[in-house]
Amino acid sequence: MRDALRWVCEEAKRAGADFADARAVDSTSTSLRRQDGKTDRLRQGSSLGVGIRVLLEGAWGFASTNEVGRDDLKRCLEAAVDMAKASQARIAEPGVMATLEAHQDEYVAPCEVDPRSVSLERKMAVVDALEAAATAQTADRTANSFASYGDDVVRETVCSTQGVDIDQTVTRTRLSVRVTAADGDVRQNGFEHESSLGGFEVTEMAEPARLGEKAGSTAVMLLTAARAPSGKFPVILHPTIVGVFIHEALGHNAEADAVISGDSILDGKLGTPVASELVTVVDDATIPLSWGSYRYDSEGTPGQRRTLIENGVLKGYMHTLETAAKLGVEPNGSGRADGYASRPIVRMSNTIVLPGKSTLEELARDIDLGVLLEGGEWGYVMTAKGQYTCHAGRGRMIRNGEIGEPLRDVSVAGMILDTLANVDGLTEEFELLTMGGSCGKNGQSMPTNGGGPYVRVKELIVGGQERL
Repeated sequence: MRDALRWVCEEAKRAGADFADARAVDSTSTSLRRQDGKTDRLRQGSSLGVGIRVLLEGAWGFASTNEVGRDDLKRCLEAAVDMAKASQARIAEPGVMATLEAHQDEYVAPCEVDPRSVSLERKMAVVDALEAAATAQTADRTANSFASYGDDVVRETVCSTQGVDIDQTVTRTRLSVRVTAADGDVRQNGFEHESSLGGFEVTEMAEPARLGEKAGSTAVMLLTAARAPSGKFPVILHPTIVGVFIHEALGHNAEADAVISGDSILDGKLGTPVASELVTVVDDATIPLSWGSYRYDSEGTPGQRRTLIENGVLKGYMHTLETAAKLGVEPNGSGRADGYASRPIVRMSNTIVLPGKSTLEELARDIDLGVLLEGGEWGYVMTAKGQYTCHAGRGRMIRNGEIGEPLRDVSVAGMILDTLANVDGLTEEFELLTMGGSCGKNGQSMPTNGGGPYVRVKELIVGGQERL
């Protein structure tokens, strides 16, 4: 395949392309799910295809094919070239590409047990154990249960007219369990997950019975938890909330394509304070075994540790080769594509807040009445407005400096830069998420991760159901 991709690049040069790359993606995946004691989903699939990108006199052309013979690739290249030519009269801003030094590499991410070698029966046994352990805790209060297993093996090969020649294989494995417990009209969820780069060995390290038991215990505990208060409070965010928050609220705004299009609140703020001086944020594709890690992005640029905010000051954005060229900076390995039929766009990897120096007890000590949010689940951001929402599955009240009774159904909302400016404490304790997140953008889905320490914010809007 690499020989064929190199040939495509040489043919693109002969067609007059200023830049071209050819990217092959060969993927295999398995997905299993049980619901309420019955297997309701079993999917196995594989795909192989090639995407070809051409930059010709400032205009882009892109075409893809799942037929990978030499004649098929030639037709695909011709389609990309024709598209570029047809676009030349309509481009508002000519395309540009930063230059990468020519390099070659073959890389296989760590994987002890190739999931393709493991039988469906063994994979299903893991899902059975997850669900059984969860429902053992909820017993006759079980209203609903889900347990799932998934694995993906993706081999991505990239060749370009700049001399990039990369072949990398990454394996990811994930487990999750969710159980709903009911008591009268009250229904509450317990959700646990484990995901990592690696093969079937991830299921053994995750201990499915432990995960299921923890999910079930959480659901039962929340049945008697108090409803969350509503109003403005000092808030401490658990690392799982911090991971969701920093991805949604800051990460998307720090993607250079959003900056260039005018859809980011960070536009024009490089070198200026955008957060408390306690806050340092990085997007790091090099964290060993983390769900969002990779050696090379989909353009063949090495994955890197990218500093976005340092001691409160905005230091940089995440870039593809094109956005780096447009803003006159070095590319930093953030161009990722979802499969062979998509073009690389700016994406996050593992977006984290670096830890501070306090303990959780010290953060709580100065709060008379506040909320600790735990169990991060989802978030949403409006990048152009700088507004966000994060939802937590549970939380705890903080009263007179002590962490108190559990809460259910807690969410916070605010303005991104206000929240970052109001951070006044971070713990040494740090946690990286293991939920196997998949971030959607422009119709593409990409494995990403996040995390951080416990973070204290002076005041946030808490969305609950009770007024104190």
